[in-house]
Amino acid sequence: LRREALPPGGGPPPAVASSPIRRAGAFDNAIPEYASYVDKAKRRGTPPKDLGVLKRTINEQSIDADPVTFSGLRGCDGKPNCFSTTGDSLLEDRILTGVDTLISPWRPPADDPAPFKTLASAVKEYKPGQSFIDGGGFAVVKETDSYLYVQFEALKKGYIDDVEFAMAGGREQGIQVRSSSRVGQTDFGVNAIRLNAIAASLRAKGWAIDEITPKTHQDYFYAADDARDQTFDKDRRKGTEMENGRMDRPAIG
Repeated sequence: LRREALPPGGGPPPAVASSPIRRAGAFDNAIPEYASYVDKAKRRGTPPKDLGVLKRTINEQSIDADPVTFSGLRGCDGKPNCFSTTGDSLLEDRILTGVDTLISPWRPPADDPAPFKTLASAVKEYKPGQSFIDGGGFAVVKETDSYLYVQFEALKKGYIDDVEFAMAGGREQGIQVRSSSRVGQTDFGVNAIRLNAIAASLRAKGWAIDEITPKTHQDYFYAADDARDQTFDKDRRKGTEMENGRMDRPAIG
């Protein structure tokens, strides 16, 4: 059980051909433990067709906020398995379709002469397997001076997450970010863990990036904990409060 838990600029990159299930090696930087799962069926999922920097419109259904059209990354669909800097302006509008998945753009320090290169280097230095996620490694699919698209793979079942960064409106507007799972309802907290890890390395260089926490995205984290609590895969609870304890649930009857 991973994504099957309870429900609660550069232009677009080229299409990535993939089948729902594959039997192949992981990315080159997969952790050694991947060898134990290399012969297992892998469920990559299908990437969205509109990845990349495209014309986006927010607030289209809002009563109190005017529609805004801009060039940017794809938003999320309300499932607790995604974060994006693209989303409706008002919380009351965002939660109409599910949980709140909006995050703020990442802002580089004024003295960084090449912030997007700094960002790309931080992503490439990410360590697969940290916090028990992304054991299948990762690979850069597309990289330009203002756009970066990376795929991250889960250790056991080969789930692929699509992660994008873009500087579409100039450095004063910050870096747009999107990290999303392809398959299922929840991500067991993986996208938050991944973005927080990359963000921490950039904060050490003076970047201003909000941490994703249960206070900022309560419903997302509740869904992640609920999934960890109910899964039969105990590895999903490693490194979390669920590793040695379970959620308190009301008695029925």
